[in-house]
Amino acid sequence: MNRTPNPSIRPAAREDEHRMARKLGRLVALAMAMFGALVIAIGTTGCTDDDDDGPSPDWTITGTWENEYAEDEIMVFYSTGSGYWQSTSTGSYLDFSYTCAGDYIYFTMMPAGAPAYNLTCTINVYDDDEMSITWPASSMYGPTTIYYERE
Repeated sequence: MNRTPNPSIRPAAREDEHRMARKLGRLVALAMAMFGALVIAIGTTGCTDDDDDGPSPDWTITGTWENEYAEDEIMVFYSTGSGYWQSTSTGSYLDFSYTCAGDYIYFTMMPAGAPAYNLTCTINVYDDDEMSITWPASSMYGPTTIYYERE
């Protein structure tokens, strides 16, 4: 194999091509580094030290609330975000934790001897003594709105 220089390419042009290839390589490397930094920045913006990914509480309910249609059913809410549901006629009892945010109340129901489960409900507080909770289809009530009065 005989290597003879191509007379159509001048040595200065080859040097310019080599210089342009290095600049292009550096530009591509810089673009990749900036893209990597962007991915890392976007990926970590949602991270906090708080392990609780649930909604942050806007407000709380307190007191004992009686179901207006089934007066033997009460819900007791503590300002700590915990409470319980109880039927005085059947003796049924269910602990829960809750968080209120906007027009929603987020329950974590904790039945005895069964896994905890979450419910997202809408809530309307009419005054200090009346409220309604709209329960989803997956609740113990099915999809319905229940009105409560403070005892």
